[in-house]
Amino acid sequence: MTTNNVRGHRRRLPAIVATVIATALTLTACGGGSDAASDDDAATAGAADDGSFPVTIEHAFGETTLEEVPERVVTLGWSTHDIVAALGVVPVGVPETWGGDDEGYSEWFRDQVEDEIGGALPEILNYDDSGELDFEQVLALAPDVIIAPVWGVDEVSYDRLSEIAPTVAHLDPENSWSSTWQDLTVMVGEVLGRSDAAGELVAQTETLLDDATQAHPEFAGASFVYGLTLSDGATELGLYIPDDPRVRLLRELGFVDTPAMQTVLDSVEGGNWYGGVSLEELDTVEADLFLAWSAGPEELAYTLEHPTFSRWAPIASGHYLFFEDEALAMATNGPSPLSIEWALANGFVDKLADALAGGAVTVS
Repeated sequence: MTTNNVRGHRRRLPAIVATVIATALTLTACGGGSDAASDDDAATAGAADDGSFPVTIEHAFGETTLEEVPERVVTLGWSTHDIVAALGVVPVGVPETWGGDDEGYSEWFRDQVEDEIGGALPEILNYDDSGELDFEQVLALAPDVIIAPVWGVDEVSYDRLSEIAPTVAHLDPENSWSSTWQDLTVMVGEVLGRSDAAGELVAQTETLLDDATQAHPEFAGASFVYGLTLSDGATELGLYIPDDPRVRLLRELGFVDTPAMQTVLDSVEGGNWYGGVSLEELDTVEADLFLAWSAGPEELAYTLEHPTFSRWAPIASGHYLFFEDEALAMATNGPSPLSIEWALANGFVDKLADALAGGAVTVS
């Protein structure tokens, strides 16, 4: 079994975000842009595209119109703060990142804010034990806009937040989790008035993924399933569906969904992003690679030693990749231009290649 440790390796994010910020600065020099923010406003690099406001964003709960460039940005849910920072703006309030450091920031977000933009880290938003946002904290941050397109808000919360500032909810009316990182980047670019920089960021990130795919032709057409480890007493294996962001990212690298994906889809309840397959029927799920994130070493050990699961072909042959490291799991579970670049720089593709070759990889 191959065990890889990626914790503790701080790497400066390379050229993508620096190039995007440089592009924004060039556009500012050529086109004027907005007035400089006061000392009380969020740090920014570059400025809005000419003629980008007013702008109206359509989302699941209606439309939100911004009359001018927002300078104080609050983000809710996964990944959005990454995109805001990648476009050269430091939010004033962000959620704690699962898999982040002791202060609640991911390495890629911290590097972008402190090293690339040269700003101060934003305030971490508070939630109570029931998961309700501290709306008074958001109000005190005096945001010009609240962006919450990925697991960010339900309609009740949206209505309350809209009383504080213009709020953008998830784009898909059917669910709050399935928008692509490309669509999210384009939307955030529109909100910030930085559509040109957003388009450049998408193109450069897609080039990184294309380069990784070209370097590993064995990925093309290899089938996979992405799921969870087993909890004690589990009778089925939880598996993510094709529209889930982590599954979509694997397809962007050339992999294809298992031929048995329809079985998984048939088991999905409501608007969930996962389904399940009975452990007794696992042999009907063909896959060249199985990926999963683990809730801990005990659960991973239980999973690998399970008498039925351990006989499943991808496991018996070592064609699996388990994430115990929360940072790499988060970087690929909720992909953004920043996290994709970080994941590629921290060996994500090499770990996929090792697992596809039967290396029985656990990332801890």
